[in-house]
Amino acid sequence: MTIPPRPDRLSRVSLRAIRIGFSAMFIAATWMAPLYFSNQNTKFLHGLATAFPERLGADWTAGTADGLPLFSALVHAVAAWADPLLFYAIEAALLVVMALSLLEITRRMAPTHGRSAAFILIAAACFVGLVHPPQEDSLRGVAGQYMMRGYLQPSEFGILFLPAVLLAMDRRASALIVMALPAAIHPAYIPISGIGVAIILWDRWRAGVRLPLVATGCALALLILPPLYLAFRFAPTDPDLFAEANRILAFERIPHHSDPWQWADGTALRKLAITLAALAVTPRGILRGMLLALLALAAGGTAFVAVTGNAELALMAPWRASIVIVPLAAAILIGWLLERGLQLVRDRRLVLAATAGTLLWAGWAALDGMAIKAHQIVKGDSPDHIAFARTHQRPGDLYLTPPDMADFRLDAMVAQFVTRKTHPYLDREVIEWDRRLRLAERVFPAGQAMECDALSKTVTSYAISHVLLKKDRLPTQLCAGLSPLFEGKSHVILAVMAPG
Repeated sequence: MTIPPRPDRLSRVSLRAIRIGFSAMFIAATWMAPLYFSNQNTKFLHGLATAFPERLGADWTAGTADGLPLFSALVHAVAAWADPLLFYAIEAALLVVMALSLLEITRRMAPTHGRSAAFILIAAACFVGLVHPPQEDSLRGVAGQYMMRGYLQPSEFGILFLPAVLLAMDRRASALIVMALPAAIHPAYIPISGIGVAIILWDRWRAGVRLPLVATGCALALLILPPLYLAFRFAPTDPDLFAEANRILAFERIPHHSDPWQWADGTALRKLAITLAALAVTPRGILRGMLLALLALAAGGTAFVAVTGNAELALMAPWRASIVIVPLAAAILIGWLLERGLQLVRDRRLVLAATAGTLLWAGWAALDGMAIKAHQIVKGDSPDHIAFARTHQRPGDLYLTPPDMADFRLDAMVAQFVTRKTHPYLDREVIEWDRRLRLAERVFPAGQAMECDALSKTVTSYAISHVLLKKDRLPTQLCAGLSPLFEGKSHVILAVMAPG
């Protein structure tokens, strides 16, 4: 016997309980990393340096032009006046915003079943599963771009684009401000925010809805002030130097983000196919307009850079719009497929089985995610060389290390000569960073012992106080001007003796 489908609309209390449980499982399933990880070594540096000048004041990179003033101010405030656990709390809050926004967008695609228990539970379970490794890439953009990676950084504030879309669908004036906010935090979001604000204004004009002057003014200020700051702060020193700096960053430092010939692969094509499928089922309106405009930006920019090799546009990465396109497309398709599925399936037992199955998947993802966090977030004792450097640091200390030691600077909270990971953006500072990087590479040639002649030239030109390297990379005879200071399990720290 089959039973006709019944929406079974949830009460507000039940819906709220599901949202709370879903948010907790979404956070649990998401991969996270301990402070300070990967991009945090770059994005947190300016804020930590102003919070702890006695430790990082001698760091040249920390003194370069800051392209993320608002984010650096946030890092400074937390580091100077609060507990570092607040960084995790901010990340968790952003993940909750992402989870609930995706679920609501999915429901908007299901006018009949969008409030049914089966629909909401299955949709929520799908998103929990999709943020769990290795499926987590399903909600990310192309070229290694993402709005969510599981650790706080400026790109995570791209999550605000999702509630902005929802507010815009309801024609709320606040949508304009929320859509513009990411541009003020991360300059790479300026084109996306600009397009989003334009689409919202166009939609209101087309519908004959009054223009909100205050919200529009605030949004325009958020969109205009960051580019003005960047134009002033990062004005080209001269055209040739500017072009060379862009080339170094785009095609030597981050080609996996900037060169379409490197990142345009099968994964990118799969995400494009998902986006086109989502566009095919999205009804006319602001959601469809947003997807089309952002896709035009991403596809057009990709084609232009692939053909011309323009380094300046490659650094702007117009395909970064995919960080909004991909999760929106996934939410749209999940909502559309679930709506059609619940309309076709008339056996309530099958619906219950599908709901139970997806919930079991989500439960496993959440539990496994928690187990991963137990290993990732809960750090043991620092390596002995890092503990020594942190404990014995004095103002003015400057460590020369192999350039691939990206985590050392913030783990030990000491100034570091250069790393490949952390670089500036002002053209003349990029050239100096590249010069320092080449010097460090000569001192520490890959797979070989430290080169004493290169070291002598480097310490003569820069006020380096310590040299850190692996024990098996020590030369047979210790370089002149160095004195052993600490020998750990894997690394040694050498003091640079003052001349004379």
